[in-house]
Amino acid sequence: MFNHMKYGALSLGFLLPCSVNAVPSCDVTFIKPPTFGSLCESSTVTATYTIQNNTPVTEAINYIRIQNNDSFPTSAATIVTAPLNNCGSSLASGASCEISVQLSSTTTLGTFNRVLQVGIDSRQVEIDAPAITVAVEACTTPPPTPPPGFTSTIAGTPSFLFQSSILGASTVTNTGLTVVSGDLDLTPGSAVTGFPPGTIVNGVQNINNTAATNVKTAAQNYYMALNALPCSNTYGAATDISTLSPINCAASPVNCFTSSALMTGSVILNGSAGSTCTFLIGSTLTVSTGAVMSTSGGILNDNISWAIGSSATLGTTSTLFGIIDAIASITLNTGATLNGRAWALNGAVTLDDNAVSPQS
Repeated sequence: MFNHMKYGALSLGFLLPCSVNAVPSCDVTFIKPPTFGSLCESSTVTATYTIQNNTPVTEAINYIRIQNNDSFPTSAATIVTAPLNNCGSSLASGASCEISVQLSSTTTLGTFNRVLQVGIDSRQVEIDAPAITVAVEACTTPPPTPPPGFTSTIAGTPSFLFQSSILGASTVTNTGLTVVSGDLDLTPGSAVTGFPPGTIVNGVQNINNTAATNVKTAAQNYYMALNALPCSNTYGAATDISTLSPINCAASPVNCFTSSALMTGSVILNGSAGSTCTFLIGSTLTVSTGAVMSTSGGILNDNISWAIGSSATLGTTSTLFGIIDAIASITLNTGATLNGRAWALNGAVTLDDNAVSPQS
């Protein structure tokens, strides 16, 4: 006999009361289900559910799924992968686990109507969370832009360029719970993968459209203008930027590297608000695992620029500040933080459980 348990009731051919609080007769229950709040078009929202095993024995979890009762694509609601979903194939007596659900909207307005369902081994019970009813509204929040009074390193740079936090040419791929603050642009490619579980806040995806094309053109112009700046200092191949720290941006606003550059340790950039710090690197930039950059004096992230003649790689758990404007590809390894923007003019942007935000 298949039993069906809804939040607050157990169906055994007829409804029996089942307390909101965990009691043994309910087997496994949802504990204080969350609410999603409102959802703007072209955005995402995530909420986490907790289930608890109230029986004296370990219970098998047969499945976790989302029932679709609306007209949006089934893929618009997903169960986020571990660690936000730590419910495995069984749940010990008295234990609890979490299930995170992410809703992803497009420009289509309407109302989500989904139900999170968990199949439990005991008496083949299925427990349902309260229905997820979330309206998608036309209220897209503008992407983060530099603060009032901001002056770009390159005069005449269009303001829309500073709405783009990620720009890729071939692909943008993500693994893990990356959070991007601002727009994600891709052109001429069309493959953006890994969102979700990655999220975009205060921004939208522009995939091979006019907005993405305009951003790419502006980013190319920005790269060329950076490379036209006169060098304050010139360094040879494989120079370790960490050995130059602390860097006084007022005294050395443009640092040139004839070929590749490294960052193997900590780097401090000193600069007041309104000052600029530019790094012109002839070939690759490689930031080592755990290497951390910091700033002092109030210099803005968008006034720190990296013009990379080839590709840039940020190592695991490393931190970098500024705009990376690279001719080829940009890779952020696991847990790397970019307090800035990543613009790959002719290659891919690869992300892995990162934080990318120009305003930090």
